[in-house]
Amino acid sequence: MRVMVNPQPVAVRKTSLTGPVWLTVSGAVLILIALAIGAGTAVLLFRTAGSGVLTFSGEPGSSVIAEVDAPGTTTVDLVAGERYAVHLVEPATAGGLGDLVGDVHLLAPSGETVVADGTPGVDSTSTMGDVTARSVAAFTAPEDGTYVLAVPSADVDHARVLLAPDQAFAPFFAGIFGSILGVFAAVLIGLLGTGMAVGGGIWWGFRVRARRAVNGVEDRAGS
Repeated sequence: MRVMVNPQPVAVRKTSLTGPVWLTVSGAVLILIALAIGAGTAVLLFRTAGSGVLTFSGEPGSSVIAEVDAPGTTTVDLVAGERYAVHLVEPATAGGLGDLVGDVHLLAPSGETVVADGTPGVDSTSTMGDVTARSVAAFTAPEDGTYVLAVPSADVDHARVLLAPDQAFAPFFAGIFGSILGVFAAVLIGLLGTGMAVGGGIWWGFRVRARRAVNGVEDRAGS
């Protein structure tokens, strides 16, 4: 009696590295894109949130066009139609609770008196070094020229006033919203890229071992 034995199919081990290499490289590219988005988002957030009123050491920042003790007077060149914000600077130990005891007045070149009693486009408070700067008023310059800035006393010691261009709310909001979206995009793309790179690396390792195993079998068969 003849017994028929059906040969068992032999599993073919895939050894191509094309898929793993593509997946790993794609993951690495996505990680680089995420890093670029993260860096761009950090710059956007710094430019948006940083008012330029104070430096890191607590000195007047790049946006400041005039500085005067409270009380005190000084002169400043302003542009017609531009809006400016008044920032009260006080020791950080005061907790940002200080205030001016009167209005800030400006004498225009024509002799007109301007009172800084408006609301800043963006209410900002920043603490740098040992001082805190808080926006307390705003105004629009009626004409070009040199103004006399008169500042009243404050209800805290060692206070002074910094004058800087006011921030418009719409660009500020757009910058903050864009920064939030940038953070989410960077995190999601970074996680996706990391997963692809790690998965591709593991897959790559399996394919390399499979290729070595197949080559070993072929070598033994050839000998």
